[in-house]
Amino acid sequence: MKLIYKASINDKTGRQTLKSPGNKASPPAIDRKTAIQQALHDVAPDKRSLASNKVIRHGLDRPLTTKATREEARQLAAAERFFAHACQFLYSAEALRHHAINDHAPEVVVLGASNVGKSSFLNALVGQPGAARVSQRPGRTTLMNAYGVGPRPKIARELVRKGEPPPRHSLVLVDTPGYGFRSQASWGSSILAYLEARRMLRGAVLLLSSEKRLLPEDKWLLRVLAESNTRTLVVLTKADKGRNDWPARCSDMAETLLEELQRLDKDVGGGWRAGEGATADVYITSAGMDSTGKLGNGGGMGGVRAAILEMAGFTLQDKVNKKAEAVTYSGPIVSFDDIQWK
Repeated sequence: MKLIYKASINDKTGRQTLKSPGNKASPPAIDRKTAIQQALHDVAPDKRSLASNKVIRHGLDRPLTTKATREEARQLAAAERFFAHACQFLYSAEALRHHAINDHAPEVVVLGASNVGKSSFLNALVGQPGAARVSQRPGRTTLMNAYGVGPRPKIARELVRKGEPPPRHSLVLVDTPGYGFRSQASWGSSILAYLEARRMLRGAVLLLSSEKRLLPEDKWLLRVLAESNTRTLVVLTKADKGRNDWPARCSDMAETLLEELQRLDKDVGGGWRAGEGATADVYITSAGMDSTGKLGNGGGMGGVRAAILEMAGFTLQDKVNKKAEAVTYSGPIVSFDDIQWK
């Protein structure tokens, strides 16, 4: 009789083991490091391949991979069509009270250090060069900027607030000031207030540079997200920087992050990763590879797009689906041209 073994990860030891059916003895455990080396062997390290990869992720149950199943490929295509709709700047807010009223549209906040490449990431995410301003100087974004993305949602007119226009977008992305070097001292209080009180917030995308080690500020923010049980998608940026060693470099960083996520989950009682907390995989991107906006789902952006939509409550099949919703925007508005850049 032929036995089929199933691979799994022991949360305590971090070692991959093969489980056999019945009472048959299992073969020797596969060391986690060996499993990662096997995975790295299957990933092309050159930047041309990096640009063509639509999903790049690293998780506990499967080390670094660029492979998408047939069903995932359809989901990636649906996500690309969703983000192909024109992105529109909505408003800027200095504090929580300045955010426009939003009763219905899911919001996803984008967090990251001052020099993590957040503007390049946002431009690649929406496939629209110039949607977010890109600067060579860190710390230029000083306000929280909201962008509407996706198609116009189908909504009954009677659900729209009186005097307000029908909603134009299915999803709101909120860019935040970078923390760390040259960031404003008020960053913590304003962002924390938003995370705690924004009713339509569905999750956070935390960008971390694959070029650097995990900093104390990064660990602090991860703890804030864990303690508030904010669903979190961790994304490594700048995979294309440096030599053609991105698989090993990004895999090492992702392993460090997975250990930190497990530790934080344990500290907060085990509900963050098990429920609506952190996603299971760390995603890897190279959003700055194509300044002309033709990257599409390449450079790992497809997997991130799909993960963001899933986090926001959408289902991805042949198209992106969501129940009919209403959304209104009101409150203090700052035009894009009036944003103060330092």
